[in-house]
Amino acid sequence: MSEDSSADELIAKAWRAAYLDAHQARSLGQRVVALATSPVHDAQRAFGWLHIALAEVRIGDLATAESALTQARAVFEKLKLARGLALADEVQAIALRRVGDFNASAALQAAIDDRGDNDYGDHDRFIAHNSRAITAKHQGRNDDALRHFYRALAAARRTPWAGPEILALGNLGGFHQDLYNLEDARTLSERALSLARAAQARQMVATAAATLITIYHALAQPKLANAMADFLLKHEDELPPGALQQLSVSIALGLYCGGELDAAQAYLDRGAVGAVADGDGRAFWAWLQARCALTRGRDRDAWRIAQQTLVDCEAGRVGAQPYDLLQLYRVASEASEQAGDLRTALAYTRRAQAAYEDLVGRSARARFIALEITQLLDDARLERDQAVLSRQSAEDDSQRLAELNTQLQAQMAATEALQTQLREQALRDPLTGLHNRRYLFEVAPRLLDLAQRQSSPLCVVLIDLDRFKAVNDQWGHATGDRVLRAFAALLTHSLRRSDVLCRHGGEEFVIVMPDIGLDSATAMLRRLLQSTEQMADATPDEPLPTVTFSAGVAVFPRHGDKLDQLLSRADRALYKAKDNGRARIVVAQVTGNATLS
Repeated sequence: MSEDSSADELIAKAWRAAYLDAHQARSLGQRVVALATSPVHDAQRAFGWLHIALAEVRIGDLATAESALTQARAVFEKLKLARGLALADEVQAIALRRVGDFNASAALQAAIDDRGDNDYGDHDRFIAHNSRAITAKHQGRNDDALRHFYRALAAARRTPWAGPEILALGNLGGFHQDLYNLEDARTLSERALSLARAAQARQMVATAAATLITIYHALAQPKLANAMADFLLKHEDELPPGALQQLSVSIALGLYCGGELDAAQAYLDRGAVGAVADGDGRAFWAWLQARCALTRGRDRDAWRIAQQTLVDCEAGRVGAQPYDLLQLYRVASEASEQAGDLRTALAYTRRAQAAYEDLVGRSARARFIALEITQLLDDARLERDQAVLSRQSAEDDSQRLAELNTQLQAQMAATEALQTQLREQALRDPLTGLHNRRYLFEVAPRLLDLAQRQSSPLCVVLIDLDRFKAVNDQWGHATGDRVLRAFAALLTHSLRRSDVLCRHGGEEFVIVMPDIGLDSATAMLRRLLQSTEQMADATPDEPLPTVTFSAGVAVFPRHGDKLDQLLSRADRALYKAKDNGRARIVVAQVTGNATLS
């Protein structure tokens, strides 16, 4: 075999390994450099240096990467190889991103695109789109990042190699998790894990499994999260060296979901090690550490850990994904409540609800962009195929135009339906299916205006399940979620169709009851309280704990003519119901004490 063909085969193997096993790709690049010694093999040697640089910039030493890149670029410039020069700049952009200079990385990538024809193949396009996606993600340009991630996946699937598709699926799954689009995140990450195991891509097996633990936790599926942690612990032979240390926080979360508190703490004690390269995992570690402390009854330790981390996040000393912030707010609220500091608990609960609503908005936007990009890619493939056929005859051209017009109409209709669906999703609580606070603040002011114009009564009710934290502690969060869903179904069945019912956050619900007097409203709530106490008997096959609720009622216009006024009065009445023994309904008063019912 000639030196020329040997070097070309090694380069082909290096491309195949580039995003499957970077260590192997680097070794292959070094072999090419050692083999291609004569001037006629300058191009092969330059690509050998390029592979060394690409591997080093991803997993190794930046100084070594820079040296290899300099040697590759010098040859590419001498041979005037546009593709080689463009790929050298792509690697340089990755290096800039690794040192945190995201603006310079984005500027270099834009300059590459401005050159026009770089003679890129599908694997080159995958590298380019994947790199641009990560740069955009770091700059907070989520829509651009999603579009590039999906284009990277499309290019990866056109290559003959498994590595690019596995990485593209894993990156997309992880990013959808960041954006709280959990169902897409789960589907993509499970596919990435399956392909990675089949291809023996150890790093992607580790990354995808760790990502899935967090996704399952967010989806309230603790058994799956625990099973994924068990998979990592029992299949260390499928992971890269040191992976269990790198994944310690993710493994701890999976163990915690399975009730293995001591084992979870042991992994947490290894420190705030991130499951992926982005960030140091400090916020993730902190909320889980605080959650373990709270479970052990050490509410002061839990509050201290969560509060200090939140201070560091707000000061910019610690980076945190939105989901980690949500969990920090929640555990800080619960710890404050356990310590008897209800004012602080309420403040953190409100911050948690705001963080949750932000995540819901991100999720809806991510889902919309995902569908949009999928549609555009499908359209591009259709356009390409029909363009080939259109050259056959003028008749084919006419038919193609008619089909495109039909597809355009269908796409417009589908887009309109999608927008309607996404708006409905953004206004719904994913756990209970009830409307959320955003919907409440959109609809309730209009009902108040109507009540004022018609001089008709209207009641605002704030309901909170009693001792719900004890349910979670004794029965587990999965059972707590089932209680919330069952109570939401009971509310929907028991109330009038004209009543507006929303989950206000946690175990708190709001009902806006138009065209009803106080006596009728409280009578309906008393019947609802009785049904709630009997709710556990309705599920003999899947036992539920017996629960009660406390409620505060405010009446328009006696207690206010604005929604925030009525909610505030109802909230005070609710606290009065709690103070007077729970499982009761209290009507707000303009002055003096609230009235019990």
